Amino acid sequence: MTSKERLIAAIEGNDIDHIPFSPNLAYLWEHFPDDIQKKGQLDFLKMIGADPLWRGAPCPVKEILPEMDKKEFVENDRKVTVFSTPVGQLRLGYMKSDHGNTEFLVEHPLKTENDYKVQMWIEENTKFEYDPEPVKEHFKGEGREGLSLGMLLPRSKSAFQHLVEHLAGTEELVYALMDFPETVTMLWEKMVENNLKAAKIVAAADYDYFITWEDSSTQNYSPTQYKQYISSEIQQWCKILKEHDKKYIQHACGHVKDLVLQMKMDGVFAVESISPPPTGNIEIKDAREKVGSDFGIIGGIEPTKFLHYDNNQLGKYVEQIIKEGKGGPFILGNSDSCPPGVTIEKFKLVADIARASS
Repeated sequence: MTSKERLIAAIEGNDIDHIPFSPNLAYLWEHFPDDIQKKGQLDFLKMIGADPLWRGAPCPVKEILPEMDKKEFVENDRKVTVFSTPVGQLRLGYMKSDHGNTEFLVEHPLKTENDYKVQMWIEENTKFEYDPEPVKEHFKGEGREGLSLGMLLPRSKSAFQHLVEHLAGTEELVYALMDFPETVTMLWEKMVENNLKAAKIVAAADYDYFITWEDSSTQNYSPTQYKQYISSEIQQWCKILKEHDKKYIQHACGHVKDLVLQMKMDGVFAVESISPPPTGNIEIKDAREKVGSDFGIIGGIEPTKFLHYDNNQLGKYVEQIIKEGKGGPFILGNSDSCPPGVTIEKFKLVADIARASS
């Protein structure tokens, strides 16, 4: 079988020649030697014997934000950006990590009720434009082999998850929902409306499977909030895609023990980047028991174990993960990300074990 044939058969629950191994190279790729990076990820995946699964292939819709004055400056230990609109300003700040080559958000833009109204103005004046060129370029390039999961939304996640991660933060969003619920709800509903508008355009793109960076986890919200604010939106995505004979795969890299069954009920086709503890909170065998034999699981290899286990320990661990995942549609992968320091030798080892499976 080709990698594409194997991956499609595996996620559809059909016969395969062996379990596909499709590593997620996020956070690791830029730490590889220059000569490997220059050859590209497709070359690397072929070299280790893995199957290319392109998570988040280019979205064919651009989000066109309204014109705003933007100022950037450094203030003490953070990089600050201020957006000015006719109805007010939004300010956000990033801080650089001392231990990694990353930045993280330390000041969310939505702090007051008026900030939510400013964001509402942005949402009301946002437009969407179809742009198929990035998709065409993807399939001409590395996407020519393997299976591509297209990005469903320019925002890359549900409205509520976007509020949690990028606009308000978990704690402040909870306070806002108590202090001025109507304002928050009106903004959330407008954001959902925009997401659905984009999804209807994207659904016609040249992908059979779509994904978002939903980052599902009950570390950020309760199962009740998930059902009310996120599940309700995802059900609509799945309905839109079903009308085009397409399928939705959900990126869920956190604590999802109390969410995976709801995902299945919502119409999600498979969960991607599911992880055992400590990154996640559910073993693969328990996830399989919850969702049954007709729901796809992608992932399984816990990132810290991928890093710290020696080759002998890793080999036994991967064999067990494969055994636990095989009760239904399954693609082996390291869950969500790969810590810098995981060796190429380990990737080859996991690929060898997957190829020996049946």
